[in-house]
Amino acid sequence: MKLYQMELYKLCCRKIFIVGAAAVMAIILLTFWVQVMDEEATVDGVRYEGYQAVQVNRQITEEFKGILTDEKAAQIIEKYGFPEKVEKGWYYFRDTNFLNNFVTTYLTDAYVNNVDDYRVASFLYPIAESDLGAVREITGKEIVLEYYKGWESFIIVHYVGMVLGSILVIFTVSPLFAGEWQNRMLFLLFTTKEGKEKDITIKIKAAFTVSFIIWMGIFLLDLLLCGIVYGLDGLDCYSGVLTYLSTWRSAGIIPMPSYIFMVLMLSFFGILSLCAITMCISALCKSSFHAVTMSAVCWGAPVLVAMFTNGFHGIGKLLTAAPVFMVIGETIDFIDDIWLMPIGIAFFVSVFCVFRAYRKYRGQRF
Repeated sequence: MKLYQMELYKLCCRKIFIVGAAAVMAIILLTFWVQVMDEEATVDGVRYEGYQAVQVNRQITEEFKGILTDEKAAQIIEKYGFPEKVEKGWYYFRDTNFLNNFVTTYLTDAYVNNVDDYRVASFLYPIAESDLGAVREITGKEIVLEYYKGWESFIIVHYVGMVLGSILVIFTVSPLFAGEWQNRMLFLLFTTKEGKEKDITIKIKAAFTVSFIIWMGIFLLDLLLCGIVYGLDGLDCYSGVLTYLSTWRSAGIIPMPSYIFMVLMLSFFGILSLCAITMCISALCKSSFHAVTMSAVCWGAPVLVAMFTNGFHGIGKLLTAAPVFMVIGETIDFIDDIWLMPIGIAFFVSVFCVFRAYRKYRGQRF
């Protein structure tokens, strides 16, 4: 246990980890603040923005919360009207609130392309004749209206946080083995009472522990922020309201709890597989700089591959198993029916990398 604590301390006491963790937290808070400030609500001709708009939208939604019916949609429009204000440089109506924006988006023919190309809604489609009706027919369940904006912000902040967390994992784990070679500590470590095997095992456990702490810290901070400001309503909705799918494909009719769970599991295994890959590279390098550089290249390379190939179509779906894509929630839109595939690949890649790192580092000679 003492050796394990020492390895954790070595990983976490470095300035790069402390400064990096502080920077990640600061950027997460900034990203969340931007999401809150983007909220708008117009009620009775009064326009609200930011935190106040969030609270107004939450408050007015309580009255109509529950199963969405044609009568309820009509009542919303009767009370708040169809939005119609268009301004240059904005590609949505500027006089909406959460309720009439939802109804206008899914139950009318209104649209805004620019200030010269838009249409104000003049009537309501029956739910049965809309995309919502198609979802109801496919799932066999009623459409529930709840204030889901908190989960929208959660997904965005989660994505940003996990990308930053991935960078922090690379900088933290890269010196795990390479740093010992660079500092000429191998001889001392390999002649201790615990021996090579225990030392290497403890290092691997410490690296995975730190990576898990990074993932858990980002998740809990994101959930706490969204829960305090937005509340946790919206779990009875479908994922399509978050991803703005133009047609409600299978990826758009995932129940919100399942969608959030899928996002979390993909990011979890993405972070852990990145940790394993970085450990393997660290064992193959003899300097921390080379380990960081090679890990960063391996982490970012799949993005270039996706840009110059067919993306996530066909065999390209295998790219979703890359750690850089697993932390992006929107990846699920392409693999909702096979989302366990990248998790399985990440697991086996992690096992291979850990085994390779163990063998390589254990075989070091002077």
